[in-house]
Amino acid sequence: QARNPRPDPRHRIEHASVMTMPLLERAKRAGVILVFHSYMWEHGDKLEAYGEKRLAMMHPHRTALDLGIRLAGHSDDPVSVADAMLRIQDMVARQGYNGKKYGANQAVSVEEAIDVFTQGGAFATFEEHSKGSLTPGKLADFVVLSRDPRKVAPTAIREIAVESTWLGGVQVYPAPASPRGRQ
Repeated sequence: QARNPRPDPRHRIEHASVMTMPLLERAKRAGVILVFHSYMWEHGDKLEAYGEKRLAMMHPHRTALDLGIRLAGHSDDPVSVADAMLRIQDMVARQGYNGKKYGANQAVSVEEAIDVFTQGGAFATFEEHSKGSLTPGKLADFVVLSRDPRKVAPTAIREIAVESTWLGGVQVYPAPASPRGRQ
């Protein structure tokens, strides 16, 4: 900022996988947007090598939100599946395909996870005035889901199908004839 000042730089740190409280506090003071990736479903068993102490601060969504740090969501394709519903499930359930929980203390609510992917993502890309929420005057970018993610078990969020996708109020993706049948 000192060398190239801008009124709203919105610096981001992608991944920021294993954090400590001093690092989170520093990110908060600097106004950095943290873009964690949560891949407990696919890689949970591999993460056990980090140990419980580090897992308790891996992708620390809960702690960061409690500190008031802005977050945005993403997938890390091809490292993990590019699937927003699975990423939201990871943030809420913190559970691997093997049934084990990883850093359960960092779990967030479904509403918080959706906010990270919608409003958080829009803010991180300077698009909060046109995207991120269904608000008059915005673009009306949204999806229609087969079920309400707030009303299913946290470990079933990934099974929710996207029935349609709308961009600028125009349907661009119709529902498939059959469920998507994930593995």
